[in-house]
Amino acid sequence: MIFKNDLNCEAVSIEKSIKSDLENKNLFVSVNKDTADDGVELLPPVSMRNCLYVFENSSYVAKSSRILANDVLFNNITLSSSDLNDDDTVLKEQVKQIQEYLMSNIDELYNLAVDYYYSGWGAIEYVWNNTQFSLKQIPIHTCKIKRITINKEYVFLLEQKINSKTKYFKIMGETYPDDFLFYNGEKLGYAAIIGGDNIYQFYSLPYWVQDYKKILTQIAIAEADYKSVANGNISSGILNINLEPQIAPAIEYDQNGNIIDQTSRQEIIENELTNANGGTAVIFTESNRQVKLDYVNLTNNNYSYLSDLGDKCQQAVLNDYNIPLVRLMINTEKESMNSNKTQSIWEIYTLNLRNEQKKWKQFINELIFELYGMDLTVDIDVPIFSDRREIEVKLLIDAWKEGALTLEQYITGLSEYINVINLDDYDFTVNRGVWEYRNLNIDDINPNDEVLIDEVEKQLNELRL
Repeated sequence: MIFKNDLNCEAVSIEKSIKSDLENKNLFVSVNKDTADDGVELLPPVSMRNCLYVFENSSYVAKSSRILANDVLFNNITLSSSDLNDDDTVLKEQVKQIQEYLMSNIDELYNLAVDYYYSGWGAIEYVWNNTQFSLKQIPIHTCKIKRITINKEYVFLLEQKINSKTKYFKIMGETYPDDFLFYNGEKLGYAAIIGGDNIYQFYSLPYWVQDYKKILTQIAIAEADYKSVANGNISSGILNINLEPQIAPAIEYDQNGNIIDQTSRQEIIENELTNANGGTAVIFTESNRQVKLDYVNLTNNNYSYLSDLGDKCQQAVLNDYNIPLVRLMINTEKESMNSNKTQSIWEIYTLNLRNEQKKWKQFINELIFELYGMDLTVDIDVPIFSDRREIEVKLLIDAWKEGALTLEQYITGLSEYINVINLDDYDFTVNRGVWEYRNLNIDDINPNDEVLIDEVEKQLNELRL
């Protein structure tokens, strides 16, 4: 009997390609070293073709890349400087403007982060008119880094190819001659690259690379399941009735006795399997020999096993990205989402996010320094998850009741979690006797303070509800 195995050969090909990518490196050092011939491409640890395939076909990698990009960057970004004082109104306004420009480009930074988390590096174009800048993410699967020679010196360029158009970019942080404005007849743009580690100058290993075999196995399983359903009429088994020496072909003749059509053995088997309608495919031929029956069960008895493989693959990818399962709003534990165990998971995840943000703070700092020559401190918020929010609000309330917080500290703390509290509505510089009091000790307020006691008490009571 003839069987064809054409189930997702692409996944197998990608697995071999990734294996070759990694094996062809000496300790993950590119075969095209910085001392290689002029005009050579510096190869990443895993080719962009393979990275893109994994991203497009693995929901686990795609989801993890987007979640991490969202949680790390899709938050408020604050810029500040230790050189600022109250009299530097012009400088304060400039920092404020830079921060606004940055936040207006947060979507492009997010896209950059997604590229980084699935491929190990990312690139973004920046355009500057000496005052305002704008950012545009460059899809990393369209890019290469090339080394060329200018004035007998090696320099690196980012090359982007889309369709038949090729663009070149100077890379932020690299040194170029002042008059180097064109390459291959194309005007040079400016790009910033995030990536690099202790091995590579520009690249990093993709987060998922340690589990690429599990990922590609899951892709192959999903593709096989799809093909089975899409083809329809899935056979539950094959009843093989005396198939020796061969299957009798279905022959048709014309009026002159000539053969006009002959169905091959393979076509007979395939047609029977296709038309089994979910039952048993029966293939037989006439024979003088003793009839022998062989039954081959095609029913998927490994469903639980394959499902378990999917779960293990998902958990492996989440571990690669340091993302807890609960972040997907999946809680396998029989406990409250507000339990101590779950809170510990959130706290560990938040700590990981802060560590992950370090490289992005440095990246933004270097970008601003490149544009404005200003060394600013970059702070990025981390998301506060709903259950953690409730706990921290309760801690504030308890601290206020115990007299551990002043009224100013209490209101300021609550404003982080309660949107209706606008700190601009409060002037903490006047009536300090009120703002410094604890436990609603209104009677102890200095009567010389010009304050409407009833109104303050009303506000405080509302806050305590």
